[in-house]
Amino acid sequence: MFSLIIPTYNEAENIVPLLDSVTAILEGLDFEVIVVDDYSPDETYKKVGEYHDRDSRVRCIVRKSDKGLSSAVIAGFKRARGDILGVMDADLSHNPRILPKLINGVNDGFDLAVGVRSAVEGWGVKRKLISKGAKLLARLLAGVKLSDPMSGYFVLKRSVFERVKDELNPIGYKIFLEIYARARPVKVFEVPFVFSDRVAGESKLDSGVMLEYLKQLFSLRT
Repeated sequence: MFSLIIPTYNEAENIVPLLDSVTAILEGLDFEVIVVDDYSPDETYKKVGEYHDRDSRVRCIVRKSDKGLSSAVIAGFKRARGDILGVMDADLSHNPRILPKLINGVNDGFDLAVGVRSAVEGWGVKRKLISKGAKLLARLLAGVKLSDPMSGYFVLKRSVFERVKDELNPIGYKIFLEIYARARPVKVFEVPFVFSDRVAGESKLDSGVMLEYLKQLFSLRT
């Protein structure tokens, strides 16, 4: 079984179109979709509950404490039933069409398969510079030599997660970087895709997120 984890916070406008796309792409596979919602003020979790009523393969975990993207992903992994696990954002920036390629990469023997942003639509110069700087820091401080260590769109063997789950730091947004760095050496399959800026809602990127990222890098370095 494949278990896809989608962490959410205030994604009520995006979640239903995303679930429609994901379930259509995965049709024919044995899969489940777990939305982990941090008790969104816009009641994203209610949208997911309504979706579950017509498609039981989709379910929601609502958290009122221990909030944050990385901890949401970890919570989803722990509740998942699949032997292959995946993560994608809820803001429609990750193209669901490459999901089968990511899953096939793991089925073909890779430990991790990651969506690599070959191009970005909708970002200004400032956002692009921040992203490039973050990639450079990951390579310099944590020794990560992947094409896109900042990606949040990935699939992995459950055995990889089980091996590192007790070492993971749930602070920060870059859970792929955290898992990869602690699981090394691992074989990684990269799938390029065009990254689109969010359709609705607000970006979660702020100075606090960037500070947490720096703390994460220093943790991985030591």
